[in-house]
Amino acid sequence: MKRKIGAFILLSVSSLTGQQVTLVGPTPVTKAITLKYPARVDTNVLDGIGLVIKRSGDVVVVTGPQERVETAEAIIKQLDVPPPPPAPAEHRKDIQLTAYMIIASPSSVQGTPVPKDLDSAIGQVSSIFPYKSYNLFDAVVVRMEEGEGRNANRGYVAGALPQGQQTFPAGGMYDLSVASVGMTEAVPANLLRLNNFSLNLQIHAGLDKDGKDKYQHVSVATNIDMKEGQKIVVGKANIDGSENALIVVLTAKVVD
Repeated sequence: MKRKIGAFILLSVSSLTGQQVTLVGPTPVTKAITLKYPARVDTNVLDGIGLVIKRSGDVVVVTGPQERVETAEAIIKQLDVPPPPPAPAEHRKDIQLTAYMIIASPSSVQGTPVPKDLDSAIGQVSSIFPYKSYNLFDAVVVRMEEGEGRNANRGYVAGALPQGQQTFPAGGMYDLSVASVGMTEAVPANLLRLNNFSLNLQIHAGLDKDGKDKYQHVSVATNIDMKEGQKIVVGKANIDGSENALIVVLTAKVVD
């Protein structure tokens, strides 16, 4: 009799348990969603909301209560959109820098004349320093991109140095660098900023008493703010072992 009672109780519990499973929640549904832009959809955003998510390529299979599956589908549709158009490429201007190397001498020497459009710059120097003649040693043209620089632009120059009342051929080597060049658009002329401009010049000045090559060195280094098209004197430096000085005049323009 005890065994029958126990069996009856177990059957009753099993029956009640079966009713609880049926009433826990709505019947789960499964829905397959095909993505248009698979790379744009990260299904990890659906973690933790009581769904079973499976994915294969551009198909996402969602299993769970109807309401939650619909919510998941709505979320996926918000993610499954084309990527934004790429930002337009920034157009950087090219800036051409011309450095005129001018030898200033305390004596009157006729060498290579300085271009006439540099007269205003030479006039500034003449108002401060008592040099009697100015001769063009050489000019260097460097092209850079806005926001960038030119760490080293090396080359050879073929100029002439004053010696007494005459000049003699004196080639050399230069090393010009600019850390970066920036531009601010303005009217009537754009504003340019040259950071860490540096010009080092090594001039061959003949032979010494032992018959060995003799060199004179000079360098100019500074930061420069200038207007496009302006001729600006950026420095004066005495040349080693000489009464002459190097005058550097810069001008810059924006080019296509």
